[in-house]
Amino acid sequence: MADTSISSVAQGSLFGEADALGYTTPVVYDEMVDGRGRLRPHWQIFMGSLGGLDPGRMAERWEEARRLLHQNGVTFNIYGDPQGMERPWPLDMLPLVIPPEEWQTIAAGLAQRARLLNAVLADVYGPQTLVRDGALPPALVFADPGFRRAVHGVPVPGGTHLHFYAADLARAADGRWWVMSDRTQAPSGSGYALENRAVLTRVLPDSFRVCRVERLAPFFADFRETLASLAPRGGEGRVVLLTPGPYNETYFEHVYLARHLGITLVEGADLTVRDRRVWLKTLSGLEPVDVILRRLDDDFADPLALRVDSSLGVAGLAEAVRAGTVAVANALGSGLLESLSFRPFLDGLNERLFGEELILPHVATWWCGQEAECAHVLEHLDELVIAPAFRSLPFDPVHGHSLSAAQRDDLAARIRRSPWAFVAHQPPGLSTAPVWEGDHLQPRPLVLRVFLCATPDGGYTAMPGGLTRVCAEPGRLIVSMQHGGGSKDTWVLSSSRRVEPTAHRAVPDARPLRAATGDLPSRVADGLFWLGRYAERAEGCVRLLRGAYGRVTDGNQPGAPEELKVLLHVMAPLGIIPWELTRMATSRGLDSALRAAVFDESHPNSLRANAQRLHRAGYSVRDRLSLDLWRVISQLDRQSQAPARRIDAAALLLRLDDLMTSLAALAGLEQESMMRGHGWRFLDMGRRMERAVHMVSLVRCTRLASPEPPDANTEAASLEVLLELGESFMAYRERTLAGVDRGPVLDLLLPSEENPRALAFQLAALERHVAALPRGSGEASAAAIRLLAAARTALRGSDALHHPEALRTALDALGQTLPDLSNLLAHAYFSHAFARPA
Repeated sequence: MADTSISSVAQGSLFGEADALGYTTPVVYDEMVDGRGRLRPHWQIFMGSLGGLDPGRMAERWEEARRLLHQNGVTFNIYGDPQGMERPWPLDMLPLVIPPEEWQTIAAGLAQRARLLNAVLADVYGPQTLVRDGALPPALVFADPGFRRAVHGVPVPGGTHLHFYAADLARAADGRWWVMSDRTQAPSGSGYALENRAVLTRVLPDSFRVCRVERLAPFFADFRETLASLAPRGGEGRVVLLTPGPYNETYFEHVYLARHLGITLVEGADLTVRDRRVWLKTLSGLEPVDVILRRLDDDFADPLALRVDSSLGVAGLAEAVRAGTVAVANALGSGLLESLSFRPFLDGLNERLFGEELILPHVATWWCGQEAECAHVLEHLDELVIAPAFRSLPFDPVHGHSLSAAQRDDLAARIRRSPWAFVAHQPPGLSTAPVWEGDHLQPRPLVLRVFLCATPDGGYTAMPGGLTRVCAEPGRLIVSMQHGGGSKDTWVLSSSRRVEPTAHRAVPDARPLRAATGDLPSRVADGLFWLGRYAERAEGCVRLLRGAYGRVTDGNQPGAPEELKVLLHVMAPLGIIPWELTRMATSRGLDSALRAAVFDESHPNSLRANAQRLHRAGYSVRDRLSLDLWRVISQLDRQSQAPARRIDAAALLLRLDDLMTSLAALAGLEQESMMRGHGWRFLDMGRRMERAVHMVSLVRCTRLASPEPPDANTEAASLEVLLELGESFMAYRERTLAGVDRGPVLDLLLPSEENPRALAFQLAALERHVAALPRGSGEASAAAIRLLAAARTALRGSDALHHPEALRTALDALGQTLPDLSNLLAHAYFSHAFARPA
């Protein structure tokens, strides 16, 4: 009944005519509106379900979507962007709607195409029959740097080279979908499509239900089963997702997919090859890896066999693949078919191999390595797009009509000199779809990326949806997220009356994936360790700056001038302010120096620099952090940025208070929301290590251990400052009601194992953590425990610490012990330089 009423409303005057929507379409195929200005049938139900395009309501929906994307940390990276690499993911509120019968054609056509491309890869890296028989010109293969000779003849599990495939589609003016490009190497975008769906189903739940949209979860379940089936050892296989790292443009997606598929996210440095087998470096030692889902290009995968200057891959990976001890998806060398030069031959190859015509056509393309085709291109140069034949060639596609006569002559000469290096194709026509812009709909050109995965039976299944990308401006035909484009969810409507919720399916004989979540990769442990250190370092910096600004803004509080001098003498040795400013406590130079210590990114010890290091450390282990933890880290990064306008000292002090609140939230989430596994231990060890180092530095810088002790006023101010920076005022007042005294203050901050800010408390916590870590690292971990035990013993002689000389000796010893301890931990758990598999 609900469907009928909505349809009837949609077909009425409110939604039936494009003019009623204020939507003017260009002279191309429009996805929503037909040539008579009427809504297409499959759009009528959707538009009716919106209940009207009220600008206020649409703004609310857009804001809700933006908030969800922000909370989920959905970003993409733009290389060289002065605004920073991490950019918010742009999602439009209106999906691309595709009817079921149209989708069936797309899915069947792409499954056919994926089968063909896999067969071509199997031949090119195997018997090369197609080349010998003349079906493929030799130059097409052997002149292409994308042909990886190092993996020729290497067997792949089940003969499948192409485990995950994507194609970019565009719709021509006649309504037919055309293939614009093939993504055969490490297709990106499926994770963003999944996140788009998660957001749209929350923002438009009624529309999603009424339209009966196909769900995406079964596709990812199929892909997970495919990965499990590749494990060479059989049984339980360990699968990892190999990412280039946090600076890759789609790193968020790598994290998202690893979590969704339940596999371990790794970088090249996490893996090593020993005895022709790939191993994962974990805290317990080296653990075997069976399947690698790679998200980096072929040439970066192995610096020994492929690109020698790569620091992203795994040395010896190609040899491990050749030995059959590890499976790589997609197979190494599969990027060859992303070259446009193969496109003109695919129709003939499909006829030859399978006796079928391609269901989905591709854009008409001519490879200039053939005489007749080259002549055609030169004759119609001003009508075509000229592009590199091979992906690695260093020039960009150009539209012939955009060139001057002299430029066309120069291009023609270049083509005649190296015809094999060029292809030409007809300019693609792009259909348009509605985008909500401000308070109205606008048509924007679009490209649809569809994803397919291989199935264990040798076929291919398509994800019922995809990543729709739209141009940044009306009429612009460059669809790229790097150039300001946007994205849409893609709704494939079901042919049945009801779409059942996704259920867990029991698959007979399916092999389980082993994600190795209990075996923490050493790089992740290292990242978490430094995340803890940078968080504590930022907190210490905030406390120092807040103490200084508090006394600058209220210099009339008792002891403020003397305490400010102490704070400046603490900050100068720590590199936060220049030494000369310790004698200029009331000068303008101090204000400038303190502001630089807060906001200056180029200042190595500023709060901003520490917050950036904290953010980078968190980003590198993002797959191990909860959404709430990541949100707090992102908030700290934003709060530490310099304001657009200069703010006064009082406002700056409030900003520091906000930063302290966020740092407290971060610490609270660490303690209350993280499982007490090895990851949490290393995060907390980083905090304890940095807090211990910081406390040693604070006591040293207050000159309480100086051979020439400070006068009574300076000592009292130093003790007050220490209690404040050590957040121990309340604890001190519980013990002593009188004024500050050297002995009780030092007892509270140094040997106490009850005060969570005391030095001994940090050492005790570190000793417990190290004792709980795996013992597979040998003598180094035992030496770390001995160092900690000796340091704790030295602090227990608290009476001796009341004397400057004894205190100085103890601080000097601890100043050496703590760096030694950090080095021992790195040797024991992070490097694995001399580790051998058991």
